[in-house]
Amino acid sequence: MLPANATSPTRPYTVVVHVDESPEGLAAAEYACTLCLKFKVKYRLILLYVVALYRKTGLSIINRQTEQLNADIREDAENAMVKCKQFLSRFESLITYEWISIKDEGSAGPIMVDFIAENLQATVDLVVVGRKVNPGIKKIVGGHISDYLLENLMLPVMVVKNQYDVSDDGE
Repeated sequence: MLPANATSPTRPYTVVVHVDESPEGLAAAEYACTLCLKFKVKYRLILLYVVALYRKTGLSIINRQTEQLNADIREDAENAMVKCKQFLSRFESLITYEWISIKDEGSAGPIMVDFIAENLQATVDLVVVGRKVNPGIKKIVGGHISDYLLENLMLPVMVVKNQYDVSDDGE
């Protein structure tokens, strides 16, 4: 049976995953990779890594600080992406995937929603995201990425609540 938004029988079933270096982000990636291994149909797996930068303001003195913070965020993101790709290497010979990193100003949820709407909306069948559970952070930053995606995407969203145990990596 084809998904409701399928345009042809040859279109692959497309899964988009929000991936990051957190245990929850790795769990989402692992879940999506394992899911694609089970598919009996052609699939397209897209792993999205979102780099959310601070917004610039109209004040140059503040923008200098913002630029430094954003440089630190970019550097941390490069290191985190390496860790994610190392984690994903266990699936290299088993599945194919596309890696897309998005760098933009704002919060990760809106950045991801905008990217999907502008670039992938017509072809996405499922979005997979990890669920970070930290009520203190939620109060400060305004919620979870998974909540934002559930509320703002007009697509099926799978929320993976289990954490990937990094101790299983032997590190």
